[in-house]
Amino acid sequence: MALGVAIELTAAPVGLAVTPVKPATSTVKSVAKSVAPVAAPVKTTTAVTKPAAVAPTKPVVAGNPPAKSTPASAGGLGLTVKAGTLGAGLEATVGVNDYLGFRFGVNMMSAGPSIERDEGTINTDLDWLSYGPLVDLHVFGGGFRVTGGALINKNKFNLKANLNDSVTLDGQAYDLSALSGQVTFSEWAPYLGFGYGNAVGADGRWHFACDFGVMFQGEPKVEASATASDPALQPYVNQALAKEVADIQDDASAFQFYPVISVGVSYRF
Repeated sequence: MALGVAIELTAAPVGLAVTPVKPATSTVKSVAKSVAPVAAPVKTTTAVTKPAAVAPTKPVVAGNPPAKSTPASAGGLGLTVKAGTLGAGLEATVGVNDYLGFRFGVNMMSAGPSIERDEGTINTDLDWLSYGPLVDLHVFGGGFRVTGGALINKNKFNLKANLNDSVTLDGQAYDLSALSGQVTFSEWAPYLGFGYGNAVGADGRWHFACDFGVMFQGEPKVEASATASDPALQPYVNQALAKEVADIQDDASAFQFYPVISVGVSYRF
C-alpha cells in the first residue's frame, strides 16, 4: 500500500536587506587628515671656504741630503790672537763663502841664544818677524782647512859675543873690540799647511784655531865681522871667524824647512 504523502515546500521570501557598499571616501579623508603633513624640505646653503694658498715645497730627491739651513760662514771680519813657533801673532780673516777665506797675519818673536855652539863663544839670538797673506780652503765647508800662501820673511839670527872676555874662535881665544853678524833667509817664504778653525764661522762669535805646516825659508846666509883689539892679529881673527861662520851656516841649515805650529782664539765681529 502506497502512502502518498505530499510535502509542499514553500519558499518564503527571506527579508535580507543588502546595503550597497559605498566607497570609503570619508574614511580615507579622515586618515589623510589624521596624518600630519610632511614639511617641505628646507633648502640649506653651505658656505664653501677657499683653501689658503700653500707655498710649494721643494721636493727632496732620494739620496740627496736636504740643503743646509745655516751657512758655515757668516762672512764679515774675524780677528785671531795666536802663539806658536813663529812667535806671537795677530791675524785678520775675511770670509768669501763657506769654502774660501783670506787671512793676513803678523808674527814676531825674540829669544836667545837659539843655536847652541859646541865651540866658540859666539851667541846666535833669534829675531823672528814674518807677515803676509794666506788663503784658506775649507774643503768640507766646516772648520777643517787647507792653507797656502807666502810670507815676507824677516826671520834672522843676530850674532854677538861678550867682548869683556876673550872670544874663542876656531879653538883660539882672541881679544876683540867688536863683533857683529847675522843669519838671514829668503825674503819670500812659501807656506803650506792645514789646520782647524774659521774666524768668521756662523756657529758663534768665539772660535778655536790651530795650524800645522811648513814655511820654506831657503838656504841660510851668514854674514859676520870681527875686529881684533891687536891689529897685528886681525888676519888670524878673520881666518878663525870664517871657520866659525861655516859652522854656524851648517847649524842654521836645519831652519830652511821651518815647522809651523800654532794655537789661538778667534773672534768674529
